[in-house]
Amino acid sequence: MTVRAAFTGGYLKLLFLQVVFVMSWSSGFIGAKLGAETAGAFNLLFWRFLLVSVCLGAFLNVRLLKISWRLIRHHAMIGFLSQFLYLSCVYVAIQNGLPPGIAAIIAALQPLMTAVLSTRRADERSGGWQWLGLIIGFSGVSIVISGQYSNDGQGVGLVMYLLPLVSALGLTLATLYGRRSAQPQEGGLVLPLFIQSVVTLIGFTGAVLYTGTLSIPRDPGVLISIVWLTVFSTFVAYLSLWMLLRVMTATNVAALVYLEPPVTLVWAALMFGDVIYGTTYAGIVVVVAGLLLVRLRRPTVACAS
Repeated sequence: MTVRAAFTGGYLKLLFLQVVFVMSWSSGFIGAKLGAETAGAFNLLFWRFLLVSVCLGAFLNVRLLKISWRLIRHHAMIGFLSQFLYLSCVYVAIQNGLPPGIAAIIAALQPLMTAVLSTRRADERSGGWQWLGLIIGFSGVSIVISGQYSNDGQGVGLVMYLLPLVSALGLTLATLYGRRSAQPQEGGLVLPLFIQSVVTLIGFTGAVLYTGTLSIPRDPGVLISIVWLTVFSTFVAYLSLWMLLRVMTATNVAALVYLEPPVTLVWAALMFGDVIYGTTYAGIVVVVAGLLLVRLRRPTVACAS
């Protein structure tokens, strides 16, 4: 009974952590819609990561004096790939006319990229059922977005479609690099996030100065958006990501990204009154089916004696 209770408790905690991960990452599009159109993409992201860095720096306090250059170099790379590169490409694409849902489905190529780039390691390698599940999951996301934007005929340049692809590649490389070069005994979770956020802040400082879009936010909606993006889309999202990477393979964690577009669409409908089509519900069912296949246990490979 004790063993069973412990197993059930551990499963529920893992399930809860996965739900938090999906909801927090989906919250980024919601927070962006609250303030990006008014404040501008780079300006909004600058103030978001300024607030993040200040909060984390105050929390860490004197522990900042003990940061090693090795840890800084390690997490600076992760921060550049998973935060600055990922967010800047997605936000610029959306600001230039690419619908958020289309950006989400292009960024949802990340699990397939992760599966392809993970083939060299036996513990990360995807089997046939996992590949099938990844493809089915992507098909489900395609059904959701194609139905949602089937009547949207706005023309967007090819570059804007490529930018979310760069975002997906950046997050994929950050995920694999963070797992393969993990340093769990040094820095915990907060210190690495601080380093990553400072690097991202430096990047967006250069971006707002270069584009001349820096301005002090005064609109209530923009201020709410900054706090929203700081708490949910940064603290909760990135901390839950690295916590999951400690107990799950990179491919399984990346597969959860498939739930982001459907969740975002439903959330936007409830919060902003966006219309949901029947294809959305059909696509969500397909996504869930794909996730179940991804989670199938692979046969253990016997080692030669």
